[in-house]
Amino acid sequence: MTKWTERLNNAIDGTVKSRSPHAVTLNLPRLSGWLPGRVWLQWKVDPNLFHPGGAVFGGYLAALADQALGFAMATILEDGEVFTTSDLRLSFFRPVTEGTLHVEAQIVHRGRGMAHVEVVLTRDDGKVAGKATATQVIVQAPDADRPVATAKKRDDAKSSSAEAGE
Repeated sequence: MTKWTERLNNAIDGTVKSRSPHAVTLNLPRLSGWLPGRVWLQWKVDPNLFHPGGAVFGGYLAALADQALGFAMATILEDGEVFTTSDLRLSFFRPVTEGTLHVEAQIVHRGRGMAHVEVVLTRDDGKVAGKATATQVIVQAPDADRPVATAKKRDDAKSSSAEAGE
């Protein structure tokens, strides 16, 4: 069992030590289940997330899709690997206005340094509300002993004059 699969199991049973800050802030749902290369979860539609047209705001659906895509990636990573989303595309087909949204993500292809993942968002009536695809870049986790580059504060006075050609 990798640290990733242990974390997935803990996410399902609610014993994960700490949820990611974005998941807490956005009140994203817990994972319902997983198999290698595939995950699923359900989200009870929240009218507080509706846009003025009376359906769920697409940005929230993108966050749900991205969360599911990340969980799917965790099913195939080895210890020492991490990933980041380099491309996320979401297409909307039908509005989400009530009930429960069923979210299922699966790995389409995994190479050495990249994976392609797909998610399907399905309404209670069985109709597909949207689909998302993503490209995930896989890298080795930084070593604890190796220094990590950090951004330096930009000196605005020097940068402004340099940008002005002075």
